[in-house]
Amino acid sequence: MKTSISLPVILFSFLFLILSTFQVLAQPSPQQLADRISAKNSERIAGIDNIVITVSPENGGFFPETTTAYEKVRRDGRDILVAEEADMDIGMLSGAFDDQMPRLVRAAHTISSEMYNGRAVYRVEVDDTDALNELGGDYDDFDYYEDEEVVVSAVIWIDQRELYPLRIDMEQLTDEGFEISVSLTMDDYREYSGLAIPHRISMKIDGFEDQFTEEDIAEARGYLRELEEQLASMPADQREMVENQLRPQMEMFEAMLEGEGFGLGDMVLVVTDVQVNR
Repeated sequence: MKTSISLPVILFSFLFLILSTFQVLAQPSPQQLADRISAKNSERIAGIDNIVITVSPENGGFFPETTTAYEKVRRDGRDILVAEEADMDIGMLSGAFDDQMPRLVRAAHTISSEMYNGRAVYRVEVDDTDALNELGGDYDDFDYYEDEEVVVSAVIWIDQRELYPLRIDMEQLTDEGFEISVSLTMDDYREYSGLAIPHRISMKIDGFEDQFTEEDIAEARGYLRELEEQLASMPADQREMVENQLRPQMEMFEAMLEGEGFGLGDMVLVVTDVQVNR
């Protein structure tokens, strides 16, 4: 008995094959994608000489409000924005403004296309530990990752049209063998003189608390008691001023020590102020 295949089925199959082949052929190489990101970044800051960005924890948090100034410089034939001084939001925003993201993309071993929250993205996977741990090396005064922590892999989701990152996942390994997972999600991008800035950065860290021994926690409790005693000995007006600055962090620190989470598990930072060419 012969089995017949309809013409529409043949045409659909052929079309699917063509589209699948096109997706493979159209996938950029790491070098191509990195060059596109670099060019896009330079284009976005064409009208910017300097920019000042203030970042705050959404509902209070362990990290205080920070303000960082970025200045346009020319490096390797391209314009980029670099931080004038090391501040706490380096690593949150700097990598999207300077040449660190393109450098990381160039080290990728795999680039694929997929959908992320309804948007077409490039999924960039990197396992080059040398390239990963060179990130931030331009900021000698800033030590976001301590020396004993080594970044072993990263996955970046990059918007295919806008070419800015939507999410970055990193896996770290300490000398003691502890695994730490860091995830950064960037939302609510807004443009300032052409520069797209994420206004909501969600950070999640898993495995951080596993590194601390009972002795470490006891020492931290002693430090907290000492700080409370110092506050109590201050004049009332001075104590009020210091407490207004430190009390939210102290309360979170105390909650951490009581086993209510390390405060870094789920944290949201928001951009509260942007000043261009001030």
